[in-house]
Amino acid sequence: LAADAASAGFEPLSLLALLNHPLLRLGFSPDEARRAVRAIEIGVLRGPEPGPGLDGLKEALAARRASRSRYDPRPVMRLTAGDWDLAVQCLDRLADAFTGFHPSERMEETDLIRVAEAHWRTLQALMQDETGEIEADEAGAFKALTELFDELAIIEAGTVRGRFADYPAFFLELSRWRMLRPPFMATHRRVTILGLLEARLMNADRVVLGGLDEGIWPPVIRTDAFLNRPMRAAIGLGPPERRIGQTAHDFTQLAAAGDIVVTRALKRGGAPSLPSRFLQRMRAFAGNDVWGEMTARGRVYLALAAHLETRPAAPPLLRPAPRGDPALFPRSLSVTEIETLIRDPYSIFARHLLKLDPLDPVAVAMSPADRGMAIHEILGTFAEEFPSGPLPTGAEERLKAIAEAVLAPVRDISPSLYADWRKRFGRIVEPYLDWENQRRTAGMRIFAERSGALPFALKDGSLFTLRARADRIEIGGDGSAAIVDFKTGGMPGVQEVAIGFAPQLTLEAKMLMEGAFKDCPKTGQTPDILYVGVSGGREPLRERVITPGKKDEWVVPEIVDEHWQRVRAKIERFVAGEEVYRSRPFPKYARVYTPYDHLARVREWSLSGEGGEE
Repeated sequence: LAADAASAGFEPLSLLALLNHPLLRLGFSPDEARRAVRAIEIGVLRGPEPGPGLDGLKEALAARRASRSRYDPRPVMRLTAGDWDLAVQCLDRLADAFTGFHPSERMEETDLIRVAEAHWRTLQALMQDETGEIEADEAGAFKALTELFDELAIIEAGTVRGRFADYPAFFLELSRWRMLRPPFMATHRRVTILGLLEARLMNADRVVLGGLDEGIWPPVIRTDAFLNRPMRAAIGLGPPERRIGQTAHDFTQLAAAGDIVVTRALKRGGAPSLPSRFLQRMRAFAGNDVWGEMTARGRVYLALAAHLETRPAAPPLLRPAPRGDPALFPRSLSVTEIETLIRDPYSIFARHLLKLDPLDPVAVAMSPADRGMAIHEILGTFAEEFPSGPLPTGAEERLKAIAEAVLAPVRDISPSLYADWRKRFGRIVEPYLDWENQRRTAGMRIFAERSGALPFALKDGSLFTLRARADRIEIGGDGSAAIVDFKTGGMPGVQEVAIGFAPQLTLEAKMLMEGAFKDCPKTGQTPDILYVGVSGGREPLRERVITPGKKDEWVVPEIVDEHWQRVRAKIERFVAGEEVYRSRPFPKYARVYTPYDHLARVREWSLSGEGGEE
């Protein structure tokens, strides 16, 4: 793991594998080491990919520690100042440990034996605890590792040459031949699983010879560019064919025991396997009659094994529907979370009652969601600069300048992604400005990215607060109003909004009518609600006004009031403990994926037919 991490330039996944090794100490106590690794993983490695190397990790650590806010996920908020300090010390000690064992210091072809010496010094620094000692593992891996490096130390320098990138494969090939012997107390009193070397020295009442498949016993002989025949001879290793003769000797010696059971796998990796050449020769020597008697005795054990594998059919897994403590129901939700409460109540249960926040993937690349946030910021900043009246002459240049400023960090992280996002936004500019000019009527004022909160009393006497952040609110000079939501992805359909599965804008309309948005005047009439798609694709800008069709019997004021009443009633039922947090109660309108689907075991109960999902 240390060699892989150094060779990969400490990229997040390889570094995380190294940091989570149970023997890693770096001069810390076991508890301090765990806290430091947890802080590095949660605070730095999970989320946007940090800069290259350990220096990039240190910069990312300092930046994320300085930018902590109340909007951080709960796992990040749980990190204490001591945890962050341990993470800083851990990265500093990691850099010291890898001094001399890094590809930047050995760019050209080098002596791999000398690289192994630096590798050994790095491993010792990684494993030393706060007392300077190295804890011995029960499996004897450290002892075997010490023996391997001792043998490499006596090899003449310059014998094996290669690039640093070749070293991990070189070391893996050497360590693959090392046998680890478990301690005596770790074995069963009546059953011992041995390798061929140990089995030569033991006698047993019954011997089970397993893995008699071609390629396993005898093993496949591999020669490659990393350790070819001259190189193996140079470092004192025998020819590859010697192992075939040795395994044949082991087979004949063990097969001479008084009571033996010979087994093999009919398939390996899903593909049919061939019987070992040793078995084939034994069958040819014994003859079909004797071989038939042997296999007949073996069928008894096959029947016993089949019986162990036979179990009654498990009942189908039901859709989870926990009934949480009503007192734990959150007393504040955003309009987006209200939509989640309708579509998938289980997600609210996991996030707010169980207090489980999904962790970001390791070194996640910038996604379409990040592009959507950038476009929202660009359009919001532009509207804040020109909140009323017709657009000035230089509006297009100003919009492009705002976009350049917002996208500048993307250019530094990923130039190719920046080029794509900039091209997409370039397609939006002209249709957006045309749309903006059409929307701006006389006396209109625009309120961009406004937060709002609407508290109301529940039947139990407690107070519930509905929160929202509107992309854009328009207040006309004639008292009319509109709420606009920009979408860089898919937009909900009109009927989806009308029946209440996308109540975000209808609830925001109710909040506007109640004067719940900061510094935004209360409106006396139901505002228009519309979505504006700004994907920058084939159709760069697309407007969808929520209005009834010719055959629809609803009107916007009615669905705004209906959604408000239904949401209040639903919250009352959860607070009273009358409703359960069912997972995906409406499969047709459920999200394709939510962070809590795995916790709810959606794939298991949906595949069993519960709920009618495919």
